[in-house]
Amino acid sequence: MTPSDSPAVSIRRSVLLPCLLLFGAMFNLTLVVAGLKEFIIDELGGTVRDATLFFSVETTAYIIFAPLWGLLSDKLGRRKVLVVIGFAMSALIYSLYRFVDSVPLLLSLRFIQGAFSVMGWSIVMALLLDQPDRRKSGRYMGLMGGALILGVGVGAPVGGYLTRWSGARAPLSAAAILFLVLAVLALALREPSDLTRGLRLRRILGALKETPRLLLPMSCHFVDRLAVGLFVVVFPLYLDTLGAGDAAVRGRYLSYFLMPFALAQFFTGRMAERTGPYRPLIFGSLVYGILLATVGYADLFLLGPVMIALGLFAAIMFPPAMLLTAQLATADSRGSAMGGFNLAGSVGFAVGPLLGAWAYAARGFGFAFALCGVFEIVLAVIVGLWWFTRREGGRRSRAESAPGA
Repeated sequence: MTPSDSPAVSIRRSVLLPCLLLFGAMFNLTLVVAGLKEFIIDELGGTVRDATLFFSVETTAYIIFAPLWGLLSDKLGRRKVLVVIGFAMSALIYSLYRFVDSVPLLLSLRFIQGAFSVMGWSIVMALLLDQPDRRKSGRYMGLMGGALILGVGVGAPVGGYLTRWSGARAPLSAAAILFLVLAVLALALREPSDLTRGLRLRRILGALKETPRLLLPMSCHFVDRLAVGLFVVVFPLYLDTLGAGDAAVRGRYLSYFLMPFALAQFFTGRMAERTGPYRPLIFGSLVYGILLATVGYADLFLLGPVMIALGLFAAIMFPPAMLLTAQLATADSRGSAMGGFNLAGSVGFAVGPLLGAWAYAARGFGFAFALCGVFEIVLAVIVGLWWFTRREGGRRSRAESAPGA
């Protein structure tokens, strides 16, 4: 065995390096968020709606292009080259943001950049799925999820301080440099010998047709990601109206939500294994919805602990929803079911900022957060009724089958 083929080197190149790349890509996703008010509203003369579109346009490109890049990588039988191209082109487009002088041009570039960014990080995720050691796939997925969410959590406060120190476009330039570094690092990725074929939409629809109850955890994930999408974009703009004119302060408040959300999931996942998915999903969604509905009516002093609590309850909901998907799916449809689960989350992530912009225009920021909170509360009630109905049905079946019944 050569040194480059040793197990330690193999793990670094096939697992740890992809996780590092995912962390960097998600770090860039929120790096630019805290300074959107200074960049889009103050410098370009845009509106709150334009600032939310900056995020939604990118995530819309994710939804459209992620499956296309997956099909292309399957057809080529190669993944690494697409990762390098995706990150390199993202670096180029981020560097062009420095010269943008109008909102329409910015949003057009944002859509193109989103298409290339998702080429990079979605193919990296596919590389992790290609790992031949299926016995360790659970821990690999755990590392992948942790890298994604930790990147999202760290990017916001760093971007806020960059905006404070170097101006509204500094985070965009920093993202360009980081994407270039990611492209260079991606050259060291290992090309898999056995590709895991990407999921097709018809397979996801087939899994839903076979097991309609999968709509329950998918709906949970859609609403949860909708809330996160609304939060990441609309919340910093709301903070500005409360007097938090410093982008660094806005980034710090975002981190109060995102860091507990990222770091607590390992523990909440273990809790869901012991209790089952329903109890934490119902309790978490209910309390999360109530807290979310109060955000638009709290002052800066109260928002700190509210945001930390929101992050913790968001972490309580996510692992149980994934666990419920795995439990409800059949053995043959589990991969397709998880693909549908992730697709539902991506759609929610894109819709959240748009919903926030509409609700803000209709009745202000308070209404936007309250509406999203009501969605979570309604979802908790639906899941609770579903669980109660299943439990009662199971008890009746056991009673009828008992001896002497």
